[in-house]
Amino acid sequence: MTERTIENIVQKTGRSREAALRALLIDQGGRLIAPEEVAATCLMLASETGKSISGEAIVIGRGT
Repeated sequence: MTERTIENIVQKTGRSREAALRALLIDQGGRLIAPEEVAATCLMLASETGKSISGEAIVIGRGT
């Protein structure tokens, strides 16, 4: 994640910098999203299972 990403969120949503950062790093349960969760999603997308997924915004770490 870069400063540019955070600034983009601030400009497009009107959120404060801190709110934008929290939205990126914390899931609905109030916990930090682990790098392993992101990696698992990337592996799924690169696998046979994910071959038909394209152009989607994937939400990671919010559970079901």
